[in-house]
Amino acid sequence: MPETPRLALPLIASGQAQKDVTHNEAVLALDRLVALVVASRSLTVPPATPQPGACYIVPSAGGVAWGYPAGTLMYWQESGWLAASPRDGQIVLVDDEEVMLVRKGDWQAKWPTLGLSINGRSLLAATPAIIAMPSGGGTVDSEARATLAALLAALQQQGIIS
Repeated sequence: MPETPRLALPLIASGQAQKDVTHNEAVLALDRLVALVVASRSLTVPPATPQPGACYIVPSAGGVAWGYPAGTLMYWQESGWLAASPRDGQIVLVDDEEVMLVRKGDWQAKWPTLGLSINGRSLLAATPAIIAMPSGGGTVDSEARATLAALLAALQQQGIIS
C-alpha cells in the first residue's frame, strides 16, 4: 500500500477497493500523531485499564514489559496497544510531568523549558535572577529609580527574573 514519506500515512491507490478503510486508517493515524499528549513516560508496565485514545512513551526500564524499545509511542486503540515509532520533529506534552518534549534522535526536554539558542547564544536558559529593588540616593536619582523599577517589573512579568 502506498504511504506518505514522512509520517507513513496510508494513501488511497487508484482503483483500490474499500477506499474508506484506507481513509479511516489515515485519519486515525493523524488523530494519534497531531497535538500529541502522552499520559506518562515513566510507567514501566502498561496500565491495566487504559482510557480510549491513551498514549504513553515506553521508558528505558519498561522495554521488556511493554514489548517495545524505549521511546516508542504506545496508543490504546479499541482493545489493544498500537506501537508507533516516533519521528524527528514530533513535539509531545507529557501530562503527568507538565513538560514538552521534542524528538531529535530521542525524546529531549529542550523546548521550551531549557531556553532558546539564537546564533549559537543561549538565552533564558538560566534560573531567573533575584534582583533587589533600587534604594538609596537622593532626589536627582528618583527618575532613574522609577525607570529601573519599571524595567525590573517588566522582566519579572516575562519570567526572565524573579
